[in-house]
Amino acid sequence: MAHLLRKLVAATASAGCIALGTAVAGGGPAVAATTPAHPFPTHVAYQTGVMPSASAATRDAAVEKQYDAWKSAYLVHGCASNEYYVSTKGDGDAPNNGPVSEGQGYGMNIVPLMAGYDTNAKTEFDGLWQLVKDHEDQYGLMQWKLDGSTCKYADSGTPDAATDGDLDIGYGLLLADKQWGGYTSDAKAWLGRIYAHDVAADGHLKCEDDGPSTDTRPSDMMLDHLRAFAAYDTAHDWNKVVTRTEAIVNEFTSAYSSTKGLLSDFVVNADTTSPKPAPANYQESQPDNIVGYNSIRVPWHMGTDALLNGTTTAATAYNNAKKWSACAKSVSGSDPKKVYPHLNLNCTVYSTSDQAEEAGDSVGPAAMAAGDQAWTDTIWNQLATNPFGDGYFGETIKTLVYIVMAGDYWNPSATTAPTNDFSLAVSPASGSAAPGGSATVTVTTAVTSGSAQTVALNAAGAPSGVTVSFNPASVTAGGRSTATVTVATGTAAGTYPLSLTGTAASGSHTAAYTLTVTSPGGGCTAAQLLGNAGFEGGSTTTPWTQSSTLGFAPINNDTVDTPAHSGSWDAWTNGDGKSDTDTVAQTVTIPAGCTATLSYWLHIDTTENTTTATPDTFKVQLLDQSGTVLTTLATYSNLNHNTGYAQHSHDVTAYAGQTVTVKFTGTETDTNGGTTSFVLDDTALQTH
Repeated sequence: MAHLLRKLVAATASAGCIALGTAVAGGGPAVAATTPAHPFPTHVAYQTGVMPSASAATRDAAVEKQYDAWKSAYLVHGCASNEYYVSTKGDGDAPNNGPVSEGQGYGMNIVPLMAGYDTNAKTEFDGLWQLVKDHEDQYGLMQWKLDGSTCKYADSGTPDAATDGDLDIGYGLLLADKQWGGYTSDAKAWLGRIYAHDVAADGHLKCEDDGPSTDTRPSDMMLDHLRAFAAYDTAHDWNKVVTRTEAIVNEFTSAYSSTKGLLSDFVVNADTTSPKPAPANYQESQPDNIVGYNSIRVPWHMGTDALLNGTTTAATAYNNAKKWSACAKSVSGSDPKKVYPHLNLNCTVYSTSDQAEEAGDSVGPAAMAAGDQAWTDTIWNQLATNPFGDGYFGETIKTLVYIVMAGDYWNPSATTAPTNDFSLAVSPASGSAAPGGSATVTVTTAVTSGSAQTVALNAAGAPSGVTVSFNPASVTAGGRSTATVTVATGTAAGTYPLSLTGTAASGSHTAAYTLTVTSPGGGCTAAQLLGNAGFEGGSTTTPWTQSSTLGFAPINNDTVDTPAHSGSWDAWTNGDGKSDTDTVAQTVTIPAGCTATLSYWLHIDTTENTTTATPDTFKVQLLDQSGTVLTTLATYSNLNHNTGYAQHSHDVTAYAGQTVTVKFTGTETDTNGGTTSFVLDDTALQTH
């Protein structure tokens, strides 16, 4: 197991539930169920932030694949014929893979969100809810831990409940009521019991229903749940709980983590205006006074609240999510695998001996809310892996994070289902061509609300002699098309604003593109634009910039191991036999009216023993001045290995008139134990 067992040393909130039974096969349904009101995928237009760059269809497919795997491994039909539970298999959180209320709540969130894809979802949800009802403690809330063999309470003393499980179970009932109807009385009764026993007099959340009123646990601070409870259950003052929860976040971080926004696993003095970190082993056998396996869930919850409710309503969550995301990105070197579960409150690593996928995965919604596109994409890509072999806890949190990051996490307190809509963008936003030439433009669409639609593409504003064609002429929202702007011989020189428009059933969206038609002959002075093109500047690498996650300098003169194509210096990326990302980049301005070609020599050597897998890749890209990728010109891998250098070239005329960064990125995962070297030399960006 990749992470420490989250063993409790006192009555405390924790995990989910499993018992005697059979794991449920993942995927599409076998039994017909009530038609859901919000069938998966229900694309949501979040109130702030960015989405992963992957198309909506790609994101939905990734969620479905993860759900199938999660359901097959952890959703069990048992303890009774009408019960289901979420197994803690792989983590040892309950005897004999038994359930904990935390996991039961997770399952009661996941299953209704996947209804429509899983047509047996209602039966499964009802079984999850039935097990909760059959295992209530003295206050009518779920006993927090059950034995997987006996289905009986599996902790010492009087059975008690955990606040995180109680909250997620309540939220699951709201989802089910909006999805299928018929759960209103159950939901309101459950929320009433939470309010009576898990909420302290001042409004803060206790750790468990029979625990003291002086502590709280940040992983329970599910502000999106609390706001939904306030809209749904007006008989109780849930807004008081929201206000006090936000106050504790602000009071604690102001005193102990003002610039990083981190919260410790447990917080004491929660009933005062001076909350502080709990002692080191307050409730669990880990340092409860810093970030640990509980509070690594905070960026997921805070980010989700900000995405659903916006930067004004959810200002505290938004500000916390931004800080937490920035901390995780910085301390890990932008590698989600290196977001370690235990962090000091000043955002330094407490220990590298423990790793868990949920630590990095949980940052995804916070990165989205913060608007960090590159970090969001990096985390999204990691979700498809399980680098440390995590069991129930990591894989279940991953499933929920996947749903949020895919844009399929809808708010049960919203009164209407989202309408269909999309966005349209072009890259580059301008270009030039001489008479008889052409320029290309990438048109990107994305689902911003509801479901994907067919989007027909067209252009307006083209002057006489200029035509615009699209390939393809229509896309499903989330897809891309290439527009070719062709300039006929004899077209007058000048600058012309064009409008590229996408039209769907929901309406139209337009993006502007500026075309510059140059004078015949182009007026272009031939030039080689890249400085230090063969890296022969030696230790003076400018104007190149370089980076390596392992701290090595790619630009080097190690000609013994890997000779340069010419001279003594080259740019050697990867080849370290370890997970690593290396880059070399240079920014240039391509003059308007020129044709331009990027060329380089590349040698690829590998010890990877595979004919199909591509654990090691090398990308050639152009970026705009904000660092956004304009185009990926080529992607090479360990499968492209060769015995010497090969020259490659790409037409980049479409980017004439723009300042661009030429970036070469080598990425090695060390997945198969082999290693790949991508050696670059003798680059050129030639204008004509």
